Amino acid sequence: MKVPRSGSILMILTGICWILALSITLPQPAQGAQDKPLILKVSIFTPAGITYTKANCWILEEIEKRSKGRIKFEYYFSASLLPAKETVSGLKTGVADIAIASGAYEPGKLPLSTVTSLPMTGTRFYSSAMAIADIVQIPEFKAELDKYNMQYLSFYQNSSYGLWLVKPFQTLADLKGRKIRAVAEHASLLKDLGAVPVTIVVTETYSALERGTVDGTLANPIFAFDYKFNEVCPHYYSMMFGNVGYLLCVNKDSWKKVPPDIQKMFTDLREEAARIGHEIYETAGEKNLEQAQAKGIIKIVNPPETEIAQVRQVAKTTIWKEWVEKMNKRGLPGQKVLDGYLTALEKWEAKSPFKKPIYSK
Repeated sequence: MKVPRSGSILMILTGICWILALSITLPQPAQGAQDKPLILKVSIFTPAGITYTKANCWILEEIEKRSKGRIKFEYYFSASLLPAKETVSGLKTGVADIAIASGAYEPGKLPLSTVTSLPMTGTRFYSSAMAIADIVQIPEFKAELDKYNMQYLSFYQNSSYGLWLVKPFQTLADLKGRKIRAVAEHASLLKDLGAVPVTIVVTETYSALERGTVDGTLANPIFAFDYKFNEVCPHYYSMMFGNVGYLLCVNKDSWKKVPPDIQKMFTDLREEAARIGHEIYETAGEKNLEQAQAKGIIKIVNPPETEIAQVRQVAKTTIWKEWVEKMNKRGLPGQKVLDGYLTALEKWEAKSPFKKPIYSK
């Protein structure tokens, strides 16, 4: 057997040392850089691209960006993953990781959350969004979500409905006998005020207004312009009849998979998300109104304080009272939740950076 020369051995050892040195000094991939991102399925029953969706999904887009690739949200818009009326059960079982939980669509499962759709309560986007984050801390409210293996993540909010009319409108008394498109508790309120509420799906509302099937519709400004109601309803009565708020919730098992620092982002960005959502949705609607009014396209009637007080009193003594009684019959603290919501709305409206009324003067 031929024994290698000492010089050859030295060369081999030197080569090995160089290889080891290079492996140490060359830049290494960052830890976790090659890990796959956590992908969460998000069920949204509103269409992609509309202002409503943009305003409320901002927080998800921002967190995905700040996570630097560690989390991805896979969107299913227009109820393509879960129908609106089956969201709670789908979220509970993990069909979706994140979804809009709506008491308006599933009042039997989320009765207390319907407080956010009572007329003449929440009116502005910002304050209503922040108020929701407060009332979900009420133990009985939280238990309602716990029952379905989900927890509150963020808001899914809009701004107050006003009244769009085909023919001129001056005072609340002019509402008597007019057929107005409205839904849920807002329809009940209009009936108590003397109107004839009519239930029509939103996609058929324009043609119903055009044909005279209805005399007007409740809608907030951005919604009315998106669906072009302003083309057939040149009269806007800016009474803030109230808005509707939903909960963006997450499956608890899915939430445990989210890194703690990313979980914290949802809390840290909450106020900013409410502010930016307000700007995207409500401020844009106000600008549309101002421009249309300046061009003479729309005539705006601003209600006097006496009419606002009158409508609020009707809502309080009928709709609110009936809601509390309904909750009490189910063994739920209706008055406690309603009072908590009204207090939170007042608190956040006082802190709101948006002091301008929703309507143009």
